[in-house]
Amino acid sequence: MKHDSEGEIPLIFLIGPPGSGKSSLGKKACQNLELRFVDLSSPEINDQSLLSQKEILTEVIKKQSADVIALPWSLQEDKKVQKLARRSGVLLLLWAHPLDMQARSGHPDLLFTPSPRIKTKGGFGRNGTGCREFRKLDNVADEVLILVGSSFDEAVDKLKEYIFSIGEESSGTPMVRAKLSHLVDDWHQDYDISKDIVNIIVDAMARYILYLRSDGKSSRTLSGVYSDLEAAGMLVIGYDYPTQAKAKEILNFFSEPPWTIEFKRKFSDSPNDIARYERNLKGFARFLKNTK
Repeated sequence: MKHDSEGEIPLIFLIGPPGSGKSSLGKKACQNLELRFVDLSSPEINDQSLLSQKEILTEVIKKQSADVIALPWSLQEDKKVQKLARRSGVLLLLWAHPLDMQARSGHPDLLFTPSPRIKTKGGFGRNGTGCREFRKLDNVADEVLILVGSSFDEAVDKLKEYIFSIGEESSGTPMVRAKLSHLVDDWHQDYDISKDIVNIIVDAMARYILYLRSDGKSSRTLSGVYSDLEAAGMLVIGYDYPTQAKAKEILNFFSEPPWTIEFKRKFSDSPNDIARYERNLKGFARFLKNTK
């Protein structure tokens, strides 16, 4: 299995609580897709020390001996493992209803915390996401596959589709892989400027997103970067082009946080949001300078 940067399906890490189907669904889906599956959540591995589990995971990644890896519950909560997984591939969260996962897990202790505000399905709601455990895992994951109400065969089919779509995205252009390609048409239409100009901007932003992802940045961090880059792009296009810039000069307007005052006026006057905008755009500016 080649790395994502080489244009093939990235290494996929299945995460989720006990009973979410990481082992059973992962094994079946990979058999159907003829992919190599390593189940680190199996009892013989899960019963080993945390250090041993980390060593096994590191060795599998180093030797590139798997296409899909099921991570045990113990490793999922380790921040160093989370960063290693994000640097090595894609974290895909499998989530069924907490009541179903609890029953399948065989754990005598409660795994999930129901919300007192929700009065259906044991305090978790119909979609089963009404608990802090889901929010925590959702913040870690790159992709989320909700399997609430799915039969085993339906869940396998959904997982196969997700794995296939992840592979298609990873083999595309930086804009496709970073999920920014929609900005090209949007900005071309909204601001009536050439697609060549928009492509230059969005391609640079996409390459920066992929750089951060490969460095192990969390999905929560990347979400803020996405938002701030989109705002900055709109401000640069709206205020700096076409009267002042040529195609080869357009990225120069990102050499420092652009139009911070207008960001405050148009997007948010929150001090935290403004500070994040300035921090993210300074990082983008450094990236552009170092990759010229």
